[in-house]
Amino acid sequence: MVEVKQSPLHGKGVFATRHIAKGELLVASHMALIHVNENLPEVLATLQFPWTEEYDAICISDAGSFFNHSSQPNAKVDERDFDNLIQTFVAKTDIVKGTEITIYYNDAFEDFVNL
Repeated sequence: MVEVKQSPLHGKGVFATRHIAKGELLVASHMALIHVNENLPEVLATLQFPWTEEYDAICISDAGSFFNHSSQPNAKVDERDFDNLIQTFVAKTDIVKGTEITIYYNDAFEDFVNL
């Protein structure tokens, strides 16, 4: 359903390999916790997602860490399973095959989960 490849937006990105319907599950990524005070190399720090007050998380499976940012995203973080350390991404809109799939993130990423 999705693949990671070079992106015209930035580095690598996630692309639809078929038509994806609004609300469809895109990726369920396993997460690794990183203490918020951990000084990570920039290449890893840019992959962090807010998780709790004490921990951030990095996707360690699937395409979860390769979604690029857009102010008009076509996907979103839908759910964070704190017990099993899984974060799911779903289509926010219908997505045409070949389209890059993006999410919204910034310093206030938490405010945009489930919007």
